[in-house]
Amino acid sequence: AFDEAVILPNSFRSAWLPWRAGIPRRWGYRGSTLRWSFRWPLLAPGVRRPRVKGRHQTEDFRELLAAMEVAQPASWTPRLQLPPAAIEKGRALLTRANLEAGSRPLIGLFPGAEFGPSKRWPWKRFVALSRELRRRWPESRQLIVAGPKEIWLAVRIYEETGKIHPVIGPDLDLGQLTAVLGQADLLVTNDSGPMHLAAALGVPCVALFGPTDPERTGPTGDGHRVLYTDRWCSPCFRRRCPLLHHRCLKDHQAEAVEDVCREILEGSSRT
Repeated sequence: AFDEAVILPNSFRSAWLPWRAGIPRRWGYRGSTLRWSFRWPLLAPGVRRPRVKGRHQTEDFRELLAAMEVAQPASWTPRLQLPPAAIEKGRALLTRANLEAGSRPLIGLFPGAEFGPSKRWPWKRFVALSRELRRRWPESRQLIVAGPKEIWLAVRIYEETGKIHPVIGPDLDLGQLTAVLGQADLLVTNDSGPMHLAAALGVPCVALFGPTDPERTGPTGDGHRVLYTDRWCSPCFRRRCPLLHHRCLKDHQAEAVEDVCREILEGSSRT
């Protein structure tokens, strides 16, 4: 049995599960609004959440660990170092997808976001971006990355781009997906879990943000580019656009995203 739980998400369920499991010490932020009040009794102890506008969420987590008197690391930029076996596994998975290892840039496209449709750049824009990348970078390789719930998005992009860029990810576990992402030279992604994995691996990300706040949850580390239009209605943190126009992400044109990809690839030390 566990003695302590560190609860990072803000939801009621994330606090309820450790409480239901009988874990005696359950560290988490208790907040200061009615929406949060239902989880207060489930935290033992509850820590008051700091209110600092524009601060990255990792700083909130750092303060939570400080309240637990956990020794602080020298750097709070998340880093994943793949062992040699995982690197070889990533190469093998790419070979299985008919993407041979080589010096040509490998560009990953991740069109999903489990949170909801509002966080997804329209899949037709990914199609346009893929075509533009192939036109301007004919020597590059592309890989469509998808989880089990996003396979329909990946298949649409695969079919609309001529069935030449393989889809990988739906049948992989987290370790295998990480190994594959570690082989990429660039990832074009929505605000998502794979974005954070790639950033931790040191893979440059072009991150498309709309209904969420890049200052809070953007990719950490150097070499990334966040595209955010900062509309008056954003960030709304809604699963679907309440105004039904989704301009926060539709304002990003494929040609402009390709320009950013080119700037990163031309200056990247990974290629």
